[in-house]
Amino acid sequence: MPTSQPRRWPVALVRVLALITLLQVLLQAALAGGFISGHVGYLTAHSVNGSLLVLTVMALGVATILLFRPGRGPWWPILLSAVLWWMVAVQVGVGFARLVGLHIPLGASILALTGAFAWWSFSYRPRPVTA
Repeated sequence: MPTSQPRRWPVALVRVLALITLLQVLLQAALAGGFISGHVGYLTAHSVNGSLLVLTVMALGVATILLFRPGRGPWWPILLSAVLWWMVAVQVGVGFARLVGLHIPLGASILALTGAFAWWSFSYRPRPVTA
């Protein structure tokens, strides 16, 4: 049976957006730590970055759709990015509501999920597809 190589650009796009997402989430933790340490101005940057993170994760979701088709990749990253987007959107709402008791553990969960996804994206190797 003839085989064809999957498209490479969707994998690269997912990797770039997964890395940007991870860096934004790490920045969120640093900004929160700075705010808790008494640098009150960090709260504004934390708020702005959190709102931008919603858009970044949305772009990651589009990239995972492109990884699936036309990239011939797995389908489950679409589901994972949708869950991550929902978590980030809830996180922003919880943050603006100042529900710190939920905001901090949800942020830790987002960091873990984002880190695992970024690791997967760089270890993923597309396989040739039989036609």
